[in-house]
Amino acid sequence: MGDDAELYYEMEHDPFFWNQVERYNGSYSVPKNQNKKKKKTTQRKKEGRRKKENTALFIDGENISSKRAKQIQKIASEQGVLGTEKVYGLQKDARTKSWSDEAKDLGIKDIRLCGNPEKDKVDKKIQKDVRKEIKNNKSVDVVCIATSDKGYTGTVKELRRQGKRVVGIGEKKAPKELRDACSEFIEIE
Repeated sequence: MGDDAELYYEMEHDPFFWNQVERYNGSYSVPKNQNKKKKKTTQRKKEGRRKKENTALFIDGENISSKRAKQIQKIASEQGVLGTEKVYGLQKDARTKSWSDEAKDLGIKDIRLCGNPEKDKVDKKIQKDVRKEIKNNKSVDVVCIATSDKGYTGTVKELRRQGKRVVGIGEKKAPKELRDACSEFIEIE
């Protein structure tokens, strides 16, 4: 699915989409001196100080139960200030349907992939989005990937080569290759 199709899907199904658009449009102002480029960093105010959002969380909804959502979010927030939080699944998959409600309650962006089920469709989308997030958001230095799937090992190694700290969050069944590739692997029950 192309980026336009995903955007249209989000416009129709994400109840917070238009709030984010309004927030963006309301905060936009034309700079006085357009010759000087300022590096934009996203920040969140916490306890009277501003902290840089330096942590991104990506959850493989096909691989981890939604019953673990709060635990995963807590672990990720302990790694740094969360900026990006996304959970992925197939639109017509009953196993990942429960993630929609949990994501909504916890403020996690729920990404549902349409179309025919393919092998590793969700995994490929997460890997693509992780790369895009790192490329577009230079402030991210910690990436949390919640999965127990060996297919992320290559992406984790690539992130580590780029100097990122990668925290794997997964179940006991997570393979040794994935555990070893991560900077840290936290097992959840």
